[in-house]
Amino acid sequence: MHEAFRAPEPETRALRRLQSAMSDAEAALGRRMRMHPTDLAAMGYLSLSDEPVGPGELAHRLALSPAAATELVDRLTSAGHVERRRDLADRRRIRLEPSDEAVSTVRGQLDSLLSALDAAVQESDEEERAVIRAFLERATAAYEWWADPAKD
Repeated sequence: MHEAFRAPEPETRALRRLQSAMSDAEAALGRRMRMHPTDLAAMGYLSLSDEPVGPGELAHRLALSPAAATELVDRLTSAGHVERRRDLADRRRIRLEPSDEAVSTVRGQLDSLLSALDAAVQESDEEERAVIRAFLERATAAYEWWADPAKD
């Protein structure tokens, strides 16, 4: 065994198991919605973005060529999952938004999972919930730091 190897903390291992289970759940959502993983990733990014997203930003986020991103957006638009809208601040710019129908469908698919997660959280008192939130925020920051493209 390599000397530099150290066993991760039990919480880190639990987080990795959670990450694996989340990947499995995302794959299940894609199967249930009959969506390719790239399409599902695009929908997830569009749904969670705080800022308007255009085709160029989506291509960059998903590491797609502009042509592949155009094909992806065309496919999602044709399926009724995404709507192209003019950006109100810059009328030359197109922004992409999940359709109301797509959002409703995803919420319907995820309702039982979200209910189960809420039930798991509700088993904890407020003090435990604060600790859980703080840990998840720190873990999220660690993942974002590690995944920063500037590190490539």
